[in-house]
Amino acid sequence: MQSCTLEAAPAATFESANKLRGLFPAIVAEPETVFFDNASTAQKPAVVIDRINRFYSRECSNISRASYGRSTALAARVEETRLKVAEFLNADPEEIAFTSGATESLNTVALSWGMHNLNDQDEIMLCMEDHHSAVFPWLNLQEVLSRFGKKIKIIPFSLHHTGVYDWADIESKISSNTRLIALGHIHHLYGMEMDMAEIKALLPDNVLISLDASQSAGHIKLDTRALGADFVSFSGHKMFAASGTGVLYTKKSVLQQLWPSKSGSKTAFQIDKENMTLSAERLSGIIECGTLNIAGILSLKTAIEFIDSIGIESIERHLSDLTHYLHGRLKELAAIEFAPGIGRCGCTKGFGIIAFKLKNFDSPDLADYLDSEGILVRAGDHCRGSKEEDDSYIRVSLQIYNTREEIDFFMEVLEDACR
Repeated sequence: MQSCTLEAAPAATFESANKLRGLFPAIVAEPETVFFDNASTAQKPAVVIDRINRFYSRECSNISRASYGRSTALAARVEETRLKVAEFLNADPEEIAFTSGATESLNTVALSWGMHNLNDQDEIMLCMEDHHSAVFPWLNLQEVLSRFGKKIKIIPFSLHHTGVYDWADIESKISSNTRLIALGHIHHLYGMEMDMAEIKALLPDNVLISLDASQSAGHIKLDTRALGADFVSFSGHKMFAASGTGVLYTKKSVLQQLWPSKSGSKTAFQIDKENMTLSAERLSGIIECGTLNIAGILSLKTAIEFIDSIGIESIERHLSDLTHYLHGRLKELAAIEFAPGIGRCGCTKGFGIIAFKLKNFDSPDLADYLDSEGILVRAGDHCRGSKEEDDSYIRVSLQIYNTREEIDFFMEVLEDACR
């Protein structure tokens, strides 16, 4: 029997959520709307929106294409963002590349590393309960490699009923053929943090780790050195930056194992009459090519500065406090059935995500009813498991601008539905 030993976090100490709400134009415009789908995307603060507008209204040009001042200044700002992201992750700028989001980052790991390093009988370990974006790239790679005569194996491991990985199952399936394990940091439906130290202790040194940090970036402190992952992927839009912006971190010692999955302008190829070689000193030279999403990248720097102004520890405390409060209120409902996560493990610390269903209620129908009352939640397809699997949970996911008052209103609506 596995247990969860997380401790309760104290109440948030930063400026009240009600004051923070005033920094988000979408919330100011519709103050009665309760946005509880933050694991899908976050609302954007005015400073981020202003940064995007400033680029398109005053700075618009390309980078690395011209020698005029506006272009070179923008190129410098993009590199400033890379440095800011590196500091945010306790990484080096050479280990950071910009992508369109976590999905592209995770696919890039499979294609840029997997395509060029996996051989017959090599094994990739993953959990089918994780997000499709962390699972499908490896299933796709398996099919692609099979067409070239390479037969790799996908080794699924289990999730414990409390919502964390089954460490015993992982340990029992590691073999001499294991090359990489794909993990989620905080589960997108169950809201549980996976213990990276425990996982690292199970793995041989030669097994690489690809970590999906989509639900942890901007929610808790991320330290790539402490995590020990070889690849870390996340999206900007879940942490207040623009959509279409993401990050891939790759440990410097792994860069030599990569080959571009796409190429073009800015790819670090060296070409002579007979040969083409790749300079693998910076991840950006391997991964980034063509015209980047400059506005989105600049918005990512502003989003990180916004997070820093609040304090990542304060955000973590606030989300834990709200999750614990929501859990306590949901337990009052006789019809409640919790998904794996805080509702089952009894943890008093959470990360802003709780999933549940109500007996005798169809969750998509209940979500539609909540929508009619101005409460926006996720129901139905949660991008995990097989299409045939019953995915009938409602997911509530919280952010810094959510309040206990919103949770109380949410509970009033649920209680009315249960009468």
